[in-house]
Amino acid sequence: MKKIWIVTATLLVALSSSAQEVLFSVNGNEVSTEEFVAVYQKNKGIGESIDPKTPQEYLDLYINFKLKIAEALEQKRDTAPSFKREFSGYRAQLAKPYLSDQNVEELMVREAYERLGEEINASHIMFALPADALPADTLRVYNSMLQLRKQIISDGKLTFEAAASKRSDDTWSAERGGSLGWFTAFNMVYPFENAAYNTAVGEISMPIRSQFGYHLVKVNDRRPASGKVKVRHLFFVSNENTEMGQQQRAQRSAEEVYRRLNAGESFEQLVHAFSEDRKTNKKGGELPAFGINEMMPEFESAAFALEQPGDFSQPIKTSIGWHIIQLVEKQPLASFESLKGEITQKVKRDSRSDVGASRFVKRIKKEYELEVLESWYNKTVQLVDIDAFKSGTWQAPALKRDRTVVRWNGGDLTQSMLLEMWSKNQRFKAQSGVVEHLRSLFMNWVDAEIIAYEDSKLEEKYPDFKNLVREYKEGILLFDITQDEVWNKAAKDSAGIALEYERIKNEYRWEDRIDYNYWVCSDMKHAKKIAKWIAKGQSDKVAKLLAKEDALDIISKNGLSQQGDNALFTEMWSTQVGVVGPVELASGKYGVLQVNSFVPSAPKALNEIRGIVIASYQNRLEAQWVSDLKAKYEVKIDKEVAKLTFEALN
Repeated sequence: MKKIWIVTATLLVALSSSAQEVLFSVNGNEVSTEEFVAVYQKNKGIGESIDPKTPQEYLDLYINFKLKIAEALEQKRDTAPSFKREFSGYRAQLAKPYLSDQNVEELMVREAYERLGEEINASHIMFALPADALPADTLRVYNSMLQLRKQIISDGKLTFEAAASKRSDDTWSAERGGSLGWFTAFNMVYPFENAAYNTAVGEISMPIRSQFGYHLVKVNDRRPASGKVKVRHLFFVSNENTEMGQQQRAQRSAEEVYRRLNAGESFEQLVHAFSEDRKTNKKGGELPAFGINEMMPEFESAAFALEQPGDFSQPIKTSIGWHIIQLVEKQPLASFESLKGEITQKVKRDSRSDVGASRFVKRIKKEYELEVLESWYNKTVQLVDIDAFKSGTWQAPALKRDRTVVRWNGGDLTQSMLLEMWSKNQRFKAQSGVVEHLRSLFMNWVDAEIIAYEDSKLEEKYPDFKNLVREYKEGILLFDITQDEVWNKAAKDSAGIALEYERIKNEYRWEDRIDYNYWVCSDMKHAKKIAKWIAKGQSDKVAKLLAKEDALDIISKNGLSQQGDNALFTEMWSTQVGVVGPVELASGKYGVLQVNSFVPSAPKALNEIRGIVIASYQNRLEAQWVSDLKAKYEVKIDKEVAKLTFEALN
């Protein structure tokens, strides 16, 4: 065992040292050992149990693949607008994980799960502020909210609830003294959630900025997560569009059903009989499991108040009608492993993903030693006509000398580039604060440019990303060219399909078949009557018998079948036209078979195997195409590198 391990390790070391060596080339396009091994390892398990491939066989397939790619490139399919659009979309999706701080994302996922284990009851005061507000406006609102917080804390005369009622721009919660009720992770925007989970019960947070404005958050209470509940409900429609008489009838119906439930009648049977929720009526009224803030408040409160499976609520009125709710089960928070995928997707869609993006930008600025040359930036600002900019008519001036405003390792941003960017972003309505607006545009522009620069370096920095992008690019090209050269050509060539059918039809034959009717009877008397009537051509009497007798007593079928198509034919089969039976079957019943005609073995018709024929024709076209490509393009294989590679992979 030790000797085998040493040999294997030696081969892997040798393979690693030659990873960048050229294994083969097609039309001058080189393929390294690293690329081949990566693709082989990724795909060797696909179909391995059905049609395993040796490294040599896989190399042959990969060469054929690269021949098709060479032809696609020769035809300049990679320059077509449709290809560029599709490929750029895929690449952008693949690049996303590399343009954010993945360590932060993992921390965000874990933090979110921990917060899902606790629920917060909080109130807030909001001062509205646009997400793109100027720094001066932002500071003004912040200071105003800071002053209000100080007043609430230091002045016992002004309570948080009173301040929320009078000052909050969130009118919905202002009517409730700022109360938002209970919530958990993902129920609120991330900055607000952060403030709530990081503030002690009874305390008021510092002003917190969200996309809606600034908030003061007061935490009223905390409790362990409620988890989810699964319930059934029995429903009667009653909403603002329902006539008064119907509303009264709905309430009386709910009260009557509640009385009958208390008398011991089945909840599910009453649902089937009376519930007006057509989506759940046939399922006994059962609804998908839900957590807090996922249903109407009255319904949710009543559902979570139920304690034991089988418990049911009193009639509950919501905006859509009357409900009686029965608890099926309470579900505690699932494990981190089972929820990780779902939470990760939520984090990616949530504003907390901005944390990873922000840290990523900060990191790459440091990595590339990005520097803003403030003196030249300020001189560039002086070239902007403020009044013309506010009216949207400003034009960037020509420069005698173009100075660098931002520099980093690998790229510079110049005055002319900055002026051009400003000239394209003159949508500014305020009468003041233009200089601040220009600075905000500048900083966003610098971030976008450094991200774009990092994006351009991804293939160079990350081999895995390079391989993945190559696979997607070549996959799109392969699909595109194969569709034209093989799939569409085969599907549209009726003459070629007909010839292919003649070539392979004897491989797809029908066995001997019969056109039949048969009857299986529970009673021998019925079987004898049917056999006698069919033999005499009195099928009308058979029809009357079938109509009269229970459907389960006599089973009747007909069709065109091979013997192996029907299990019954193993006990009762004939190719002679006429009537067979009655025959006592292994099941204890009695069978009668009528053979209407005999169809001897023959090839299946083209319309019966058209898909198989087209697939076969496609395979022949593809084989011929690959043969032509091998004649067209030179393939070179380094046999020594191939030998070493195969030894390591076997």
